Amino acid sequence: MIQLLFLALLSGQIAAQKQELPSSAGKERKLPYTSFALTANFIGPAISEKDWYNWCVSPIQGKDGKIHIFSSRWPASEGMDGWYGRNAEIAHFVGDKPEGPFTYVGKVMTTSMFPDQQTMSGPHNPRVVEVDGKYILMYICQNPSKGGKQRVGMMISDKLEGPWRFAGENGGIMVQASTDPNHWTYNAAIGADNPTFLKIGKKYYIYYKCGTPGHMDAKYGYAVSNKLEGPYTMCDAPVTDNVSYIEDAHAFEYKNKYYLLTTDNLGGNTGIYGDLILWQSKSGLDFRLADAKIAMGNIFDYWGTEEDHEALENIPQRFIRDLSGKLERPAILFMDGKPAYLYAVGDVNINGNEIAESYIFKINWKE
Repeated sequence: MIQLLFLALLSGQIAAQKQELPSSAGKERKLPYTSFALTANFIGPAISEKDWYNWCVSPIQGKDGKIHIFSSRWPASEGMDGWYGRNAEIAHFVGDKPEGPFTYVGKVMTTSMFPDQQTMSGPHNPRVVEVDGKYILMYICQNPSKGGKQRVGMMISDKLEGPWRFAGENGGIMVQASTDPNHWTYNAAIGADNPTFLKIGKKYYIYYKCGTPGHMDAKYGYAVSNKLEGPYTMCDAPVTDNVSYIEDAHAFEYKNKYYLLTTDNLGGNTGIYGDLILWQSKSGLDFRLADAKIAMGNIFDYWGTEEDHEALENIPQRFIRDLSGKLERPAILFMDGKPAYLYAVGDVNINGNEIAESYIFKINWKE
């Protein structure tokens, strides 16, 4: 009996050691999995509107106990390319619980609200954070006067319901590619974008992505300030050592460690196309692949059977931007001070509809 019990325990340990996500089959995985990557439960859609593409998703629990989501969206009639157009906006949704449903509250930012529409257009990429008793909303906007180069901005409010105002003294703009030929962001392919935010000690950090000389060479850096509303000074070199393209960072602190949650769009960092990466740092100023893990696989790792996946692919006019089902714009929702849910947009619409929508996963954090 003891021998049988030992063999059962041993086989259980071996099974656990071999546990993989289906998307890793036949691939050489370069990073270990997080605990929640292997145990996440798919809940369902977060924001889904038949007349709108919804892309970026940023959740936060408000002081009212409700879950507030700030999402980028644009008219479905404009197709996927509408994300950078003049009709793109950032909208506010609210729900009574993390699983939803979420109800549209109103527009937070549109091109018509920018103080200078000649240099500011197409708000996108919201990241909402509570800091110093206030709420800040990081975003990007296009600069039509410079070929659509992107810049990072900030809005600020005392309440999630608003009113929101543009922070600082430059119409909300906090970070843009440097004009110094010696700086690593000089002549950035599409400017500075994909922002996220942390307060570390008494300083404020805006993390941003820059690709020089090419967009697909992008790495993350930060801009730092002693004041929430700036001005911010950019770091002298990237702070991530990724060997392949990443984007969509969400920064957060938990138990005296700092994290960046990003995509691994091409799979060069994780070994698996489209996985998410959880970067870890003791200082928040230096993120290394040696300390990183795979945060999540693609949506097909958590939803449906192979038959479901094949049936979805065969639905005419369904939204599929990438057949892998990779997740983008990931964000962690904290509940009671602990990471509890992950939200992300899907490169496929699992309901077979023609628009992009975001999804919710329950996670079990044990990192």
